[in-house]
Amino acid sequence: MNKSTSKMPLFYVITIITLLVIVGASSYIASTNTEAKLNSVIGNVLPLSSLSEELLVDLINMETGLRGFEVTGEEKYLEPHYEGMTELQLDLERMNEYQKLYPRIGSVMEADLLPQIRRLQDHYSSQINLIRAGQKDLAIQRVGTGKTYMDRYRQLHTKLKTEIDIIADEAHKSALLAESRSRLIISAGSAIAVIVGLYSAFIFHRANRAEAALRKSEETYRFMAESLEVQNEEIIAQQEEQEATLEKLSLREQELEAISTYQEKLTGAKDMEAFLEASLPALLASLKLEAGMLVMKKPGETPADEPRYVVQYALGYPQRGTAVRESELHGAARRVMTEKSGFEVTREATEAERGFHYGVTYAVDRYYPLLDDRKQPVGFLLLTGYQRTPDEQKIRLSKGLLHQFELAFQVQQFNEDRRQQAAHLEQLNEQLQHEKRLIEEQNNLIGSILESTHESMMMTDAAGNILFANSKMNVANRIGDNIGDVYKFAVNLTPQLASTYEAIQALLRGERDQLTERFHYPNGEDGQLRHFELYASKVEQKLTNEVQGYLFVFRDRTEEEKVDEMKNEFISIVSHELRTPLASVLGFIEILLHRQLPAEKQQRYMQTIYKEATRLSTLINDFLDLQRMEAGKQVYHLVPVELGSIVQEVAEQWRTKQGHEILLEMPPQEIWVRGDADRLKQIVHNLLSNAVKYSPQADRVEVTLRSEQGEALLDIQDYGLGIPEDARDKLFNKFYRVDNSDRRQIGGTGLGLAIVKEIAEAHEGTITYESVMGEGTTFTFRLPSIEMLPSGGRILIVEDDENLAKLIGDTLGKLELPVTHVRSAEEAILALDRTEGEGPRLCVVDIMLDGTKSGWDFLLELYRHPQYHRTPVIVSTALDQPQGYREKEREKFLRKPFTMEKLLQVAEHLLTHTERHPAYVFMGHDELAVASSLERNGIEIRGITRRDDHIEVEPRPAERRQYPGLT
Repeated sequence: MNKSTSKMPLFYVITIITLLVIVGASSYIASTNTEAKLNSVIGNVLPLSSLSEELLVDLINMETGLRGFEVTGEEKYLEPHYEGMTELQLDLERMNEYQKLYPRIGSVMEADLLPQIRRLQDHYSSQINLIRAGQKDLAIQRVGTGKTYMDRYRQLHTKLKTEIDIIADEAHKSALLAESRSRLIISAGSAIAVIVGLYSAFIFHRANRAEAALRKSEETYRFMAESLEVQNEEIIAQQEEQEATLEKLSLREQELEAISTYQEKLTGAKDMEAFLEASLPALLASLKLEAGMLVMKKPGETPADEPRYVVQYALGYPQRGTAVRESELHGAARRVMTEKSGFEVTREATEAERGFHYGVTYAVDRYYPLLDDRKQPVGFLLLTGYQRTPDEQKIRLSKGLLHQFELAFQVQQFNEDRRQQAAHLEQLNEQLQHEKRLIEEQNNLIGSILESTHESMMMTDAAGNILFANSKMNVANRIGDNIGDVYKFAVNLTPQLASTYEAIQALLRGERDQLTERFHYPNGEDGQLRHFELYASKVEQKLTNEVQGYLFVFRDRTEEEKVDEMKNEFISIVSHELRTPLASVLGFIEILLHRQLPAEKQQRYMQTIYKEATRLSTLINDFLDLQRMEAGKQVYHLVPVELGSIVQEVAEQWRTKQGHEILLEMPPQEIWVRGDADRLKQIVHNLLSNAVKYSPQADRVEVTLRSEQGEALLDIQDYGLGIPEDARDKLFNKFYRVDNSDRRQIGGTGLGLAIVKEIAEAHEGTITYESVMGEGTTFTFRLPSIEMLPSGGRILIVEDDENLAKLIGDTLGKLELPVTHVRSAEEAILALDRTEGEGPRLCVVDIMLDGTKSGWDFLLELYRHPQYHRTPVIVSTALDQPQGYREKEREKFLRKPFTMEKLLQVAEHLLTHTERHPAYVFMGHDELAVASSLERNGIEIRGITRRDDHIEVEPRPAERRQYPGLT
């Protein structure tokens, strides 16, 4: 018994400990489950709600930046847009994790929000691209579309928030369920404890001997039960504390969201109006107030003036309620300006403020002063709420937001002042730049005038120090030196300048008011004299007549002296060259008039008169030719000519001259060039005349014509006196003759070689010479040669415009036919004559061409040709159709300008046409008159067809004509 009694207390202790462990474990499991659910609510649901708001804020930032860019067009306003775009991508990535965690969120995002976000992004990108492309008006028209997209997103965002609220409710229900489960676990633990207690009582009943020990155990159990009850109350208190903390977190989240939205409105405004339109509505929304008003002092008032006030912005008040006295403030408005601190005023609402349902009975006005950087009031902010009493949190939030508004308002005012100052400075800068440009333009104009003058100009001060000199003076390194020192140095080199130096010194000493001096000095490069005329005068101040400096103008008279020298030489040469043959003519005519002479002597005198008259005529013609060439009035008819026939013809004429034999060397092939035949003959005549004239002791002149690398070369070599080296640069000048005793008896005007050079350059050729004194001279005339291409089986383009001809050739190259281009009707006729066998497949003919003949002349020759008269023709001209002209089946008229597509179409039609006989088309009905007119022009008639309004005449092919060459 004692042994059993001793075991009972141990059993009770073990039982009580087991009971405590069960109760403690159940309490721990319940608290852990409840804490996990609360952590789930705090860790997932609240960040998810905050993230949804951040998505809306990102899009609002993008829209705000875009609006600034749409209004101003400045790229800097896009910075919030691109920052919002970056934040949006990061927030979407975070939202993607929640989409995986909550299928309901993923469904709303994928079906509604993400497509709408893409539409907004696409819209924003298209607006930016339109403005950058210069289509700002179109972008402004599409602003409404962006607002529609944003309103739609706000609706979908509300839907997302609803889903988040549902998830939060489910989380809250899960927390409540966890709480219920914790109570169930505690109840189960309590039940187990009761069972264990009953079991213990049963054992206690059976163990009366252990009653004292059991009673002690019961007391111990009672103590433990009380401890468990205390722990349970602590758990309930912790749960209530966590719920209060969750509520505070939700309120803080709303407060932070309001502050974030409000702070976004405080930045990024381009001007004060935009700032107030964005910030004040956001402030009212954050504080959940209905109306607000900003009253400011009028700018420009001095401290001595009575302050005047103006409502700068008002929102939510009746229209009549925004009136403010400009001269003074009363009541609460004056009090807030005087006390410089905020306060509230409760008043009855006016009739206009009560609304349609008259539910508003009183209003609370909150006055807040706005201070400048010197803490002086510059205005006040009035915020009004209806039937709402602010709590402590609202008052604290109001103070923070209003302080932020005051700081942002000061910054915006500072920016406005700075912007106005910048605009004023920019205006002043523009005026300064304009005045600077005017001064620069005046200086540039004066400088350009001074630099564009042909005279050398120099300005000195009153002491003679050089202040300015244009580039023609070439004294840039002597600016600042005294002009007297400069001229003294020049006098040491050229003593001829001594008189000019003395005149300048007299001017600087005031002995003369102005001077005019002429001087000359030898040029250092070639030793030739240069002639100058110096004009100098004082530059005086208009009012005081004080001498400010001197202006020196140096006029170069070298060319004038050369012209005078040339004129004197010309008069000397002309007087000699004209009088000599004229004296011979007059002398022999006088003899013939006053004497009876034998027939032979009369014939000899008449030949002499004819020879001298011819010489006089040639001299006059040379004068006139050179004058026309220098005046640009000489007309050249550049057509293909065979140079060999020209040289041979002139050489034959000179072979009859006495004393010289003309040795002619010709190439075996023809040499064709493009030139004026008469002027080319003149070159050969002048060169042969020069060779014969300056080789009086020789008996021959060699003439060689050759072809070399696409050029025709004509060499005329004499074995006469030769040309000295110092005459090389002046030999082709007019009136120039080599001064040599051997040439004194040789006549001439010095115009022959000058004429040769002018004609050669007009033909894009050159004239050069090689000479050895005492051995003779060889003159070489070079001229580009041309290749005469046949036209058989080709498209013949007769066009003097090189660019148009190339374009036509490239276009007709699609017909896979070779093309031959000629510039004149003469060249086209020659190409036609040189063609054997197949003739040209198609002719494209311009009317106005190089040379003396026109395109109509070529067409006449083509239609007279016995073989090629059926060749199709396209007449390409800028002229209108001649009166009575009618197109034929094989002749089409295209008036310039025409498209290359039209030309190709007409060419293809003509090349595929099957009619074999061309026909002339004439307006009118007199067949006999037309036939007789054509016959008079050498065209035989095969047949005449009469139409309603015209007649067609088919010519008979003529016998083939030969064209030995064109000259």
